[in-house]
Amino acid sequence: MQQKGAKKSIEKALDLLEALKERGTLGVTELSNILGLNKNNVFRILATLQLKGLIEQDEDTGHYRLGVKTLHLEYAFIKNLTILNHAKQFIKNLRNQTNETVYLSMLHQDDIIYFYSKESRASVLAKSRLGKRYPAVKTAAGRAILKATKDLGEIFEFDFEELEKEVAEIATVIRDESDHPVAGLSIVAPISRLNKDNYEEHFKQYLLQTAKEITNINKIVLP
Repeated sequence: MQQKGAKKSIEKALDLLEALKERGTLGVTELSNILGLNKNNVFRILATLQLKGLIEQDEDTGHYRLGVKTLHLEYAFIKNLTILNHAKQFIKNLRNQTNETVYLSMLHQDDIIYFYSKESRASVLAKSRLGKRYPAVKTAAGRAILKATKDLGEIFEFDFEELEKEVAEIATVIRDESDHPVAGLSIVAPISRLNKDNYEEHFKQYLLQTAKEITNINKIVLP
């Protein structure tokens, strides 16, 4: 009986996390209705998840939302993707060619998550995007992946101060053996160093060439 009870509690905890993922923030009453549990049981699950950092409580509303630890778990998963092992040296080379921060990113539902980077050695850097997620349509990397799901041609997207003031991003995609986009490859830098006046001459071709090289390696190595 204890094993069955424990299994049910785990299932309900996972259902709770799923509800928060879909709805953003929820109160105890709403969670009680969704899970089909009385409030005391919901409070017990919430207390355990909060202790582990998987959920957080908004001090103003009392509602609950997913905690930072869930992103850490997600990041731990995606950082071990096979593509990362193949791409690391190419990304380092691209960073050295441009002296700007290079990112790998992936699409998750409607968001883009930046899961690996090689940081610029410049003294002034744009705020790090590593481990962070943004609406895909608001980033060059996200738009590149979305476009590549429908277009088999060369993909290139840019963002000059749309997502962040004084920050630019140019992006393309890495594909698998079926030409499906599996990751975004982008350069993010202060607008003073990467902008509409210089990206064609100093950055675009390096970015596109690197994406092609990683894509070709994927087609050879991936099963």
